[in-house]
Amino acid sequence: MSKVWLLVLVILYCGFPSKGTSNVSTRPRPSAVNIGAILSFNSTIGRVAKVAIQAAVHDINSNATILKGTKLNISMLDTKLSTGFLGIIACTSFSNT
Repeated sequence: MSKVWLLVLVILYCGFPSKGTSNVSTRPRPSAVNIGAILSFNSTIGRVAKVAIQAAVHDINSNATILKGTKLNISMLDTKLSTGFLGIIACTSFSNT
């Protein structure tokens, strides 16, 4: 009986065999992917993160094999150390663009 339960668990874990369909998406790759970063450029962490993010985006875009023709775009917002209401409003308007 335990062998039957083991077989059931393996089938459920691995999934049922498909009938000729593929799980690979046939949608075309986007030409660009936009990401955003909300940082305080006046803080030590913000300055370091800004440079690191820009370097990473440059490295990814300069190697065509990573995203296979898709360009990575970065938009950054300086919070100017504002953690109050004005910072929240700025972040909200930034995320809606």
